[in-house]
Amino acid sequence: MQVGERQASHYLYHVWKRLAYRHKWAEVLLYIMFFSGLLIWPFVEVIWQIKSLMLAIHMLVGMSFFLIIVTAFWTAHRTLLKASKKRFLSVTGSVIEILLILCSTSGIYLFFYGNPGNEFGFFIQNVHFYSSWLLTPLVFAHALRWSVLNLTRYFKK
Repeated sequence: MQVGERQASHYLYHVWKRLAYRHKWAEVLLYIMFFSGLLIWPFVEVIWQIKSLMLAIHMLVGMSFFLIIVTAFWTAHRTLLKASKKRFLSVTGSVIEILLILCSTSGIYLFFYGNPGNEFGFFIQNVHFYSSWLLTPLVFAHALRWSVLNLTRYFKK
């Protein structure tokens, strides 16, 4: 390996390591996905124009920014999960990982196939919906100290 290649590799390693701590965009995108998804759910009564706009935003953000940013953050953050000595963070991180996989894969299925109205379609739709209901507050609790929603840190003197 040449000196330049080693420096580039070293630089990319440090960029990747810093990404593991850059959670703000991943967290904000999760909340955007949750609230836009909530507004398109059939049980929430919202006018059709807002519902269709939220569906477009949900699909666009989910298949672009969310997949790219959250996947990059998650894969970089996994090393912290494995090395963590804090039981709460380790356990919630592992559960978040499972829920994120469930929610993302069911969301990708819904993006490409939708819910055709059969039992499997409703099952996938429910997996997507309920995993997001568990995922969102768990991410907030997991990242509470550093969360973008932790407003107390903005008001400290």
